[in-house]
This record gives sequence, structure tokens and C-alpha cells, in this order.
Amino acid sequence: MSKKYLIVYYSQSGNTKSAAELIQHVVDADLCEIEAQDPYPTNYKVLLKRVREEMDENVDVAYKPVSIDVSSYDVIFVGTPNWGGKVALPLATFLKQQDLTGKTILPFLSHGGVGKQDIEDDLKELCPGAKVGSAYSAFQKVEEDDVEDVIAWMYQYMDRA
Repeated sequence: MSKKYLIVYYSQSGNTKSAAELIQHVVDADLCEIEAQDPYPTNYKVLLKRVREEMDENVDVAYKPVSIDVSSYDVIFVGTPNWGGKVALPLATFLKQQDLTGKTILPFLSHGGVGKQDIEDDLKELCPGAKVGSAYSAFQKVEEDDVEDVIAWMYQYMDRA
């Protein structure tokens, strides 16, 4: 039986989206973008202020409805920008609402220079019962030079999933 793959991601600036599309190009996977119900501002300082407030208040940020049933997938690629060492809040809300027991979660993220920080630990908390692999981390946007690294990261886990 062949495995079924899903890519679920949140992208604020388009960097995580480009990584998600690259993964979809390599793997036969369904793609699901999570979007905040109340879109975040494009002004970076205003965005940071709102995100910090929501994190401080432990807000489960509402997301636009999606028509995806994660129960039918074996391997789920989860993409997020690094928001203070955490998964983007709309994506975190989505993940909390799913039963991911027995699933393999393969995280990927974009960042502005801080690396992975606590993203993997955050995902382990958000996805109890799932097997969470090491995250692929890209500084800003995945570039053409990064393609081989992304593919190597994907297949090291897909073969074991």
C-alpha cells in the first residue's frame, strides 16, 4: 500500500508557501494552505505586536475553513514561518483540532535568521501521538540552490514513515 501525503502550511510572506510548492512538486501530495480568519497586517511592526499579544494571551487564532480530512493521510508535511520559536498561530490552532495519532509529521519552516529555535518541540506538543521528524529550516525563501537539500531531508524521513 502506498502512503498518502499532505502538505499543510501557513505562509505570511510567501516564503513558506514557496517551500510547500517545492515539496508538492517533488512528492505527489495534496496541498492545504491555512489562512487566518482575520488576516494579519503586512506592516512588520504591527504584525509583531499582534502576534506577541496573541501569544501572551494564548489565543487560538481562528483560521478560514478548509476541506481537508487529515485522517486519510500517513505523512503530513507541516510548514510554518518561525514566530518567536513557535508555529504560526492559525496553523497551531488547526493542528490542535486534529487527531494526528500515528501520523508522521515532517516540519519545514522559514525564518529571518533565528533558525529552528523551539519549532520541533512546539510541534510535538501540538501533535501528541504523532512522530515528528527534524525540521527543514530555510533562511527566508527556499532558493534553487536549496532544492537538493530539501529533497534529501524529505526522503530521509519518507523512507522510514
